[in-house]
Amino acid sequence: MDFAGRLPDQFSHDLLAGSLLVAKEPINPVRLHLAAAGLRELFGHILHADAPDDEVRACSWFVQDQNTETVTRRQKAIYSTQGGLSDGFVEGLGLDVKDLHKTAIKSIQVLNKATHVRPETLVSDEAAIDAFVQEALSALDGLLVSFQQGRDAVKEALVDDVYEAMWDALIEQTFDEIDILAGKGYEIDPWIDDQQIEIEAIRANVVVVRFSGLAHVTLHYGPKHDAAEIPHDFPFWLRFEALVDDPTKLGLVDHHFDDTGWYT
Repeated sequence: MDFAGRLPDQFSHDLLAGSLLVAKEPINPVRLHLAAAGLRELFGHILHADAPDDEVRACSWFVQDQNTETVTRRQKAIYSTQGGLSDGFVEGLGLDVKDLHKTAIKSIQVLNKATHVRPETLVSDEAAIDAFVQEALSALDGLLVSFQQGRDAVKEALVDDVYEAMWDALIEQTFDEIDILAGKGYEIDPWIDDQQIEIEAIRANVVVVRFSGLAHVTLHYGPKHDAAEIPHDFPFWLRFEALVDDPTKLGLVDHHFDDTGWYT
């Protein structure tokens, strides 16, 4: 299984690689135990990185579990699939909320089982160790897949709203990186592609969407009787946010137009 780019940070990749290396050390009598400890740490780190306690508690759907004072792993998994979006909104995207939650939670349970090695029992059988590693990796893959399903559904639902927000921003906003280069104004004709839309985050209160592409810009210079036009392409990105209560109402919060090509 390929986890490249799917884990939250380099520490996660290092922890996964290190745990698998330990599991493959034939002369280490406790390799399964050490690998299990590393994978448990990886699992906890992923959940904490993707679903901080404060963010989970801030979701409108959060209810404190009476059996603990902390945020449960189940709640963290739910947050990672939909952030602060309501179950009703997610169901409106065509997803089965219960099934989505069940997939994430089942992965947690399987991973917990796979990494629960009894300290008084040394496992040295190669087949048992290989089975353990495969079960743990399959559970980790299932967990990450459930996280991505929610984001993909939100992205698909917001495509038209992102395009509308993009066009509004390009028409209504003045972008300093381009404006400083234009003598008498400019026109932007962006190249657009659905693949350039990314759901950067679904947090407790906001959805963060990033759109990137290539802006075909015509810069105008000189007086009307001696006007000149210079075309130039600027790679760009726009970042939008929307409240989880109204995810389709996207507002521009940040942007960047790469003008380095103009000076080369």
